[in-house]
Amino acid sequence: MKRILIALAVAASVATAPAFAASERFEMAVQVDTAKLETPRGALVEYERIKGEVAERCAAEHKDFPFGGELATSICAKNTMKSVVQKIANPNFTAAQVTDAVR
Repeated sequence: MKRILIALAVAASVATAPAFAASERFEMAVQVDTAKLETPRGALVEYERIKGEVAERCAAEHKDFPFGGELATSICAKNTMKSVVQKIANPNFTAAQVTDAVR
């Protein structure tokens, strides 16, 4: 029984290694149409556009991960969008993030 648990622990640590690697920061230029942020609908459209760009970039950053690439990509996208929302610091854009989290 001990061998099985040890093997599972080792397998779990190998599978989650990309998630830890995903916590490394990378730089990404994001262009924001500030005029769209004036309305909740415009901010939501802008949020979705930026979220798509971030998802593509994170997927490219983790495409060579043999195990856990999807997890690493998901963590990367979540953390990057959190940072983008903080840097933009617009109430409508922040509300778009909250709306996205509820979906």
